[in-house]
Amino acid sequence: MPLFSPLIQAFSDHPLGLCGQHDPAKAAESVSVLEQRLNILTFGVVADTRHLNAERWSALAALHDHWLFDPAQAAYKSSQEILAALQQQRIAAPQYIARVWWQICRGVQGRFKGAWRDLLKANDDNARTLQRYLEQSQTTFPVLSGPVISARWLDLVHRIGGVALQGWDALTVTLPPEQIKTARKFGITAVAVHPLVSSALEAWPTACRSLPAGSCGLAGCPNR
Repeated sequence: MPLFSPLIQAFSDHPLGLCGQHDPAKAAESVSVLEQRLNILTFGVVADTRHLNAERWSALAALHDHWLFDPAQAAYKSSQEILAALQQQRIAAPQYIARVWWQICRGVQGRFKGAWRDLLKANDDNARTLQRYLEQSQTTFPVLSGPVISARWLDLVHRIGGVALQGWDALTVTLPPEQIKTARKFGITAVAVHPLVSSALEAWPTACRSLPAGSCGLAGCPNR
């Protein structure tokens, strides 16, 4: 599916969205400081194997200046302190994510003084180069280094983070089984698609209320 298809346009750009719902990760755009925005996007993709909904993204964005999301501070805490902070702030995530996030913070702090922007620059702001770097740094960046999560992260860095990445349009993820049926409704037969397409396919089933064309940004909705 092209990145300029009706589904993608409705999900990402159309004022009416998908029956009024838009890309939930756009909540992070409210964070004005680049490094803080990248912190939130990074935590958001590792916090859950599934896409976060708008409520969870908004909750993270509201906490953008908390030490928990600052690698320069979180790296010097213990994983137990990370877990306690997650619980105190009522951030939904499996308990093991506390240690994962602590390791990731230690990694970016040790190699790039806590700056995601410097990590991106060191890899020429190139999506493929960044994926290779993460793949070769699995113990330093657990979960984030996985092929699907890294692609989703780089997509968000480019679209929401505001850091233009070369090769962004060539990113791919393998569709999970639950999205394949939805993909077929849109004529998508490929198993691997761009992460933006996967995000839109994830959002559509719950967003769609079969509204008329004047109330939804998706032209040619399969449910209409």
